[in-house]
Amino acid sequence: MAIKVHGPMMSPAVMRVVATLKEKDLDFELVPVNMQAGDHKKEPFISLNPFGQVPAFEDGDLKLFESRAITQYIAHTYADKGNQLLPNDPKKMAVMSVWMEVEAQKFDPIGSKLGFEIVIKPMLGMVTDDAVVAENEEKLGKLLDVYESRLKESKYLGGESFTLADLHHAPSLHYLSGSKVKSLFDARPHLGLRQLSCQNIHGPMLSPAVVRVVAMLKEKNLDFELVHVDLQNGDQKKEPFISLNPFGQVPAFEDGDLKLFESRAITQYIAHTYADKGNQLLPNDPKKMAIMYVWIEVEAQRFEPVVSKLCYEIVIKPLLDMVTDDAIVAENEEKLSKLLDVYESRLKDSKYLGGDSFTLADLNHAPALHYLMGTKVKSLFNARPHVGAWVANILARPAWAKSLELTK
Repeated sequence: MAIKVHGPMMSPAVMRVVATLKEKDLDFELVPVNMQAGDHKKEPFISLNPFGQVPAFEDGDLKLFESRAITQYIAHTYADKGNQLLPNDPKKMAVMSVWMEVEAQKFDPIGSKLGFEIVIKPMLGMVTDDAVVAENEEKLGKLLDVYESRLKESKYLGGESFTLADLHHAPSLHYLSGSKVKSLFDARPHLGLRQLSCQNIHGPMLSPAVVRVVAMLKEKNLDFELVHVDLQNGDQKKEPFISLNPFGQVPAFEDGDLKLFESRAITQYIAHTYADKGNQLLPNDPKKMAIMYVWIEVEAQRFEPVVSKLCYEIVIKPLLDMVTDDAIVAENEEKLSKLLDVYESRLKDSKYLGGDSFTLADLNHAPALHYLMGTKVKSLFNARPHVGAWVANILARPAWAKSLELTK
């Protein structure tokens, strides 16, 4: 197979290239790139794209990067295959090129900011910046007025036929079509979101905070119902969810008439209320209980703020085709290193943070550890033998494996 696309399908830029290949009915190989491990910054990938961003593209001995350049190459080189994505008329070609530039320079910067704030942040348990959303909704509204004016004259941006100018919008439209921003498109009759080429590519994702609660329930062998919340549509900010969690963040939790939010509070409730079920996650000794609570606080107040920044920079940003801020990574790697020295000292004295038995203090770390073990930051943990063993023990627990099955 001559054509290869390197990168994960979650990346909008990879989607853009794959959509073009599908339009042209071309066979290709999708080559995985472990972005969590930073493989996009290393050989052999860096030889394909010196900027260390996905996608990279190979067609025989030709190597390309930059998704919009790749789509143009495919459309021109394989013009006789599949669907025609280029106008034959030079003037129409020029009009298409205008709107390709509009997408890249005006639409995408706004769409990517909105996608991050109203789609990605809620999935990560982060707080959406309403000011950023409002600012970019206003910008998008004005931009879409220009689109509406254009689309009064033709069915598509480049004319009466679907072209690369339309296809390039597909990844952003895919994400935004499931959010409240859809109303900005649908309010303009010529602009209502169309079914484009990129479909059914967004798999289910669970918030780390939700995974934390699910892991707790799996440890206790408790039955539960996982109720879907459409974060893209902003359902976490509406009734009935907002009555369960007034801060509009997942998870919310119900046990009979009891309603709780905040994942760490929920895990403590489960551990105490169902102490006789499944695995025991609370020490019986009051002094050991106090030590466990110390490390629960350390995780929430010291560990989580550092690793959440690292996960955003080295896991999420590459998937969104955003540039990792190496200064932020370096700053937080240094903070994490110092913090792990404290963990190493503690874990020389006991197998787990709360003592020689696995407790809530350990479980609460699991979601962040899961993400970080697929990145270069893993080396900071493994450089400390007691910390490395502790991480391995946590992630090897059967209950954790069962929890991850729900994220697939």
